[in-house]
Amino acid sequence: MDGHTDSSWLGAPLEQLPTPALTLELATLRGNAERMRERCRALGLRLRPHVKTHKTLEGAALATGGTRRGIVVSTLAEARFFAAGGFDDILYAFPVPRWRLAECSELAQRLQQFQVLVDSPQGLELLLQNPLPAGKRWLVWLKLDCGNARAGIRPSDPEALALARAIAQGSPELVTLVGVYAHCGNTYGCRDIPAIQAIARDTTAAVLEFVTALRQAGIPCPQATIGSTPSCSHPVQMSQLTEVHPGNYLFYVSSHACSTPAADPAGLVPPEEVAIRVLTRVIGHYRHRGQLRGDCGWSGAEPARAATGARGCAAIEGHPQLR
Repeated sequence: MDGHTDSSWLGAPLEQLPTPALTLELATLRGNAERMRERCRALGLRLRPHVKTHKTLEGAALATGGTRRGIVVSTLAEARFFAAGGFDDILYAFPVPRWRLAECSELAQRLQQFQVLVDSPQGLELLLQNPLPAGKRWLVWLKLDCGNARAGIRPSDPEALALARAIAQGSPELVTLVGVYAHCGNTYGCRDIPAIQAIARDTTAAVLEFVTALRQAGIPCPQATIGSTPSCSHPVQMSQLTEVHPGNYLFYVSSHACSTPAADPAGLVPPEEVAIRVLTRVIGHYRHRGQLRGDCGWSGAEPARAATGARGCAAIEGHPQLR
């Protein structure tokens, strides 16, 4: 950074920082973490925060209330990083690829609880053909697709019940069914709170209906979890679940369009809860097309653009007429 060490900028006024720069309001981040923990306590749910947004030990420590247990990762690089940082009870929220099985096995042997997802008979067979050493079993969540249209088996499919039975009862000395896992990421496309809550309500109902079917069939299913930042920030009645797994809430970045009253009239993300900013300087003014040029490039606005499909939808703080 212009010949300076990172620590030399600590305490410097924002206007002195080289740009582009990522800035974080620590008090806001801490408040977001505490509000989500309190919300989950009130709902009677365990919070298993997803760490893929920030990928930091500090953020995950805040999100877990200092316990360093019970997190979700999206990659095995994240899993190794957090395991090395003293975290345990890590769920790898991606159906185990064959070419990553050795890495998963190493983590499962190293940690007290390294958990994986399965959403097909082939995925289960992969684990059964590669058992862990004596004294260890694969800890498996069945991934459900409740309308998110990503990984997962639909709970209404007859194959879902058969797969759950195979995980729970097929080879109990090799694998254990921890629970069922659903992600309602389709809430990110919603434009108002009732729409978010409708998806969360439908996802919760589909998961609980499936869990009831499992128990009626004599298949034990200890855990049931859903999650996304929008659904957990505006929760419905989810007390019959056991966990939720939001992650973006620490920063509230790219949750819904732009976090200003002008761009977000529904108030989905209050501006005071957005903990992260991209600091950029204006380096050009093109009056003939009504544009300013900043020095952050498109990458600084990319998360918001990706969330909405709009060009240049990042909010300009203090200037609601601009985007």
